Amino acid sequence: MSKPIKYYFACISPWSYLGLDGLVEIASKHGRDIALMPTDVGRSWGETGAGRPLGERPEVLQSYRLVELPRWAAWRGVPINAEPKHFPAPYLLSSHVIIAAGHAGLDTIGVTRALMRGCWVNERNIGDPEDVIEILDGLGHDGAALVEASGSDVVAAELQSNTDAALADKAWSVPSFVVDGELFFGQDRLEMIDWRLSGADA
Repeated sequence: MSKPIKYYFACISPWSYLGLDGLVEIASKHGRDIALMPTDVGRSWGETGAGRPLGERPEVLQSYRLVELPRWAAWRGVPINAEPKHFPAPYLLSSHVIIAAGHAGLDTIGVTRALMRGCWVNERNIGDPEDVIEILDGLGHDGAALVEASGSDVVAAELQSNTDAALADKAWSVPSFVVDGELFFGQDRLEMIDWRLSGADA
């Protein structure tokens, strides 16, 4: 049986958002499952020294990001607000909620998509419990129960376990994908993942 594609991500990352639906399509095409693995990206940056918050990056990179985001969104056919009202927002709540949703046997891809769209399309604060509850309620889930469950030590430990796994896979930031042990960084590598899964030699 083929291994699932590991997807290391954070909902507050626009690139993670832009990559989600494309990954789902590629995984379906090749009969692969997706292991959704939200990570503590701040910890990954700190331990690898390979990333920094947007506000600490050179102005030229911040400016170019605002060119690339709408361009990639148009390329992917995904709506985006490149400068949403609630960005940056704390990312741990959304990550913990996705893990809690998995423990509850819910559609974690649907939950992840809704949280990402909450930030990057619908001007919701996915670091705020009330907004997150409303997003989850809109999916027909018990948002308050999921937010409460997201605060457990078990959920927090799983996020750190995911981050341990990301670091072991040499994934320094998000989104990162691991396909049969091979790391691909960035949503702009989706076409290359499709190529690899189509039988390209490693």
